[in-house]
Amino acid sequence: MKLSPISTAILSSVWLLASTFAAAAPLEIAGSTSVQKSIIDPVTAKAKEATGLELKMLGVGSGKGMQMLFEGRVAVAAISDQLADAVAAAKKAGAVNAPSNLKVMTIRKEQLIPIVHQDNKIAELTKDQLRGIFSGKTTNWKEVGGADLPIIVVVPSAGSGTRGVIDKQVLGGGALSANAKELRTTTAEIAEVAREKGAIGYVGSGLAESAKGKLREVKGPDVSRPLALVTVGDPAPEVKKLFDFLQTPDAKKLFLD
Repeated sequence: MKLSPISTAILSSVWLLASTFAAAAPLEIAGSTSVQKSIIDPVTAKAKEATGLELKMLGVGSGKGMQMLFEGRVAVAAISDQLADAVAAAKKAGAVNAPSNLKVMTIRKEQLIPIVHQDNKIAELTKDQLRGIFSGKTTNWKEVGGADLPIIVVVPSAGSGTRGVIDKQVLGGGALSANAKELRTTTAEIAEVAREKGAIGYVGSGLAESAKGKLREVKGPDVSRPLALVTVGDPAPEVKKLFDFLQTPDAKKLFLD
């Protein structure tokens, strides 16, 4: 059937409009709030300017982000832990099967820093002292040279990459204090430590630096983890474009260190 010039023009307009909306669809990334706050949020505007990509970050934690990736709900997940631990967190979040062809693109390594209320005068804690605090065996700051004040342990909820690092590197696989406050996001953790004089938590170095004035960093043993993007199979072109941009000096200077 031959289309009239008017029909052809209408169809062309519809196709152009659909293409425009498709091109404008944001790249959704689901996962670690640490990756969100220290990397994705700071570079979002520059990424759009440099690559044309519009980024939409869903800060749901590493485990939930990986689950969404496995289920095909996003093209890329962000994790703040080793891949095997992020996969385990995804299974705890409800994922049934983990694909065998996961690809990891490490953006950078990051230190985890103990944080306390700004009025807390503790300057340094050893590995054993931190393990005692986070396990609940040490319950008062005076036991580690501080004020006579109950300790409030603040951690991200299970499934978070940061929580996985605490469980593995700080607690050594042991149990977390039964009285620990579990919060959904790193932002909520920082707010709680800033509010409670006896509180202690662990956050990435970039977020700790950005929160100075609200809390204090405590010197402790080396605790580090990778911040990475994960795809099923080879990354889609837009994901590869994002990762390549994140390796540029223009992007790296925007990261929270």
